[in-house]
Amino acid sequence: MWAMDVDAVVRRFGLGEEMRGWLIEAADLPLPEGGCPLPSRSRAPEALAPFALSAQDEAELVGLWPDDAWPPELLWLVERMYARVLEDLSAGRGEWRYWPPLAGVEDARARCAPVFAFAAAVPALRAWQDRRGVPPEVAAATLRDVGRHVGHNRTMFGRVGLEVASWIALQFRGGLYELGRLQYEPARLVEQATVTWYSEEEAAGLAPELAYGAPTLRLHIPAGESLAPGPIDASLSRARGFFASCFGAEYVVATCTSWLLDSQLAEYLPAESNIMAFQRRFTLVDRSSPGDRDVFRFVFRRPDVERLEGLSPATRLERAIVAHLRAGRHWQVRTGWLRLP
Repeated sequence: MWAMDVDAVVRRFGLGEEMRGWLIEAADLPLPEGGCPLPSRSRAPEALAPFALSAQDEAELVGLWPDDAWPPELLWLVERMYARVLEDLSAGRGEWRYWPPLAGVEDARARCAPVFAFAAAVPALRAWQDRRGVPPEVAAATLRDVGRHVGHNRTMFGRVGLEVASWIALQFRGGLYELGRLQYEPARLVEQATVTWYSEEEAAGLAPELAYGAPTLRLHIPAGESLAPGPIDASLSRARGFFASCFGAEYVVATCTSWLLDSQLAEYLPAESNIMAFQRRFTLVDRSSPGDRDVFRFVFRRPDVERLEGLSPATRLERAIVAHLRAGRHWQVRTGWLRLP
């Protein structure tokens, strides 16, 4: 383990003030004997294989792979990220932990440090999952989300990286699982960021499983496939049994917080569309959060809300989104809940 001047590392590689605070917290975390277990470059494709990267992303990451030619400061950065993953996994910290994004960092090695740290942590995560009986196909499907988001990073920023290390870190501490079409995050029925919920007084008048702070599964929708009812039904039907079997936890209610639950979509999409059928599964909480940024990010893969002139809508949904914005209106993020079968 190296002792490093955090300020010097941050300045040299332009990591930003947020990463400075993150590294100060991670600087003294313990490591297992042998340190960060990254294999040699010749075995890098094997280490990256669980992530299901595109050929271009894999080739670039193999070319950047940490070795003895790296500056000690960057090897230390990967080591500290790996130590953070192990600490959170061993402590059972499934809740959200922020990782500062590095998408704007110019040094590609520093920008991709989270990917290398996660690759080193795959064996530890798999051992943790094996002890809890997580089926291999669930573990494998969940890890493929890394490649999905590395691909999104290239689309949004034009180069290899992983902007959403916070999101990937969630699965690496046992806080996210992909069961078919949907992902599931154990959480509580509370307000958090864009997630809304009933007030404690409002929830007190509802069923016990809807009480403020009660356990829930937050649903997430990976990009790529449609929201056809069959795969959604199949995924929802697996959730309670999976978490009861692997974690001894009983979840009755699931929530979803998404722009896809914005009721304004009914003005543009037919009632029989998959999106509208998905909406009808949920009871909506009567509060919302601004959603334009989510629409730009998840539909058009733009990191920030931009001018409409830069968009090229190609589908009925994309054209509806743009028409809504051109009319001076805004999209919303809504939270809805359902009872799991």
